[in-house]
This record gives sequence, C-alpha cells and structure tokens, in this order.
Amino acid sequence: MTPPAVAVAVAEPFLVLGVGNELFTDEGLGCVAATRVAERVAAEGIEGVAVADGSTLGLGLLPTLADRRCVLLLDAVLSAGSRPGDVLVLEGDDVPVTRQLTMSAHQIGVSEALSAARFAGCCPPVVVAAGIVPAVLETGYGLSPAVEASMDALVEAALVILRRWAAEDGAPAAAGGHPSGRLTSTRPPAPV
Repeated sequence: MTPPAVAVAVAEPFLVLGVGNELFTDEGLGCVAATRVAERVAAEGIEGVAVADGSTLGLGLLPTLADRRCVLLLDAVLSAGSRPGDVLVLEGDDVPVTRQLTMSAHQIGVSEALSAARFAGCCPPVVVAAGIVPAVLETGYGLSPAVEASMDALVEAALVILRRWAAEDGAPAAAGGHPSGRLTSTRPPAPV
C-alpha cells in the first residue's frame, strides 16, 4: 500500500481508497481495511489495482482519483436500519458522492474531491463505497470489537468487487453478490 494517497504514481485503472481518521476508533476502519485489502490484492495478483490510504486528505485526493475507471471507497458507513458491525456496499445511485457517508470531517473532503473531479471532467465513472457501521467514534486508537469482527467480511466484499472489475476490464456488472445500484448488507456471525 502506498503511504499518503497523493504518492500514488502509476494510474492503475482501479483504485481502492481507504479513508478515515484512525485517532477516532472506528472512524479509521477504512485505512485499516485498505492495508488488509492491499495485502490480499498482492497475494492474489489482482491486476490493475492501486491501493491508497487517503486518511483525511480531503480535496487533496483529487490527483489520486482523477481518470480512474473505478474507485472503491473503504470507510465507516451509516445507513438507516443498520447496526454496528454491519458490512454495507453501496453502488450506483446509492453512493453518496455529493453528501457525507458518516458525520466526520474527512467525508466532506472526499465528496468535494469527487465533485471537483466531476467538474474537471476526470471523475471515475464508477464509484463504489464499502464499509462497516461503526460502533465507537470516540477519541482513541484501534477498532471496536464489533468492527474488528466484521473486518474480514469487508475485505472479502472489497475483493469480490475488485475481482469483478478486473475480470470485466473496468465495466462492473451486477455480479459477485452486490447488485449494481443497490445497498447490500451482511452481518458478521454472532460471537460465540
């Protein structure tokens, strides 16, 4: 995984962008997930994928987002009726490109970066968001037990999307368990 998102030099067609603030417990889950996805992408040899830690860079993400075919945002995600630990995948019109995913400052910047890319004519045509409903958003380092228990499911959901994109050469379709344009939710297994 590349250090800060702005250090991504090669414009691979597919970008996995982990965002969040690791100093606010579950708010940092996107960065943690990006690290784990990067390890799996390398191990599986999935081609055409760049993984970046966007942290809280906000509008500074514009060069990293520009001209990609597909972008997968990994982050803490909120949705009506969801519970802490739920894994959510948003595609199509369900991706909040012009509004916040969570109530954190970095999301405003991601939305602004995507809007700026759209205005500049270099916005990726496909943006998917995958994340976990946070349990704790307080000052502190590390993930809550509920989010940590769901991390493997989030990584696997991300890999399903990336494999689909790689197989279809950047034209995602409704395959891999995440119908295009719909919200998909999974719950981790109950603790034993």
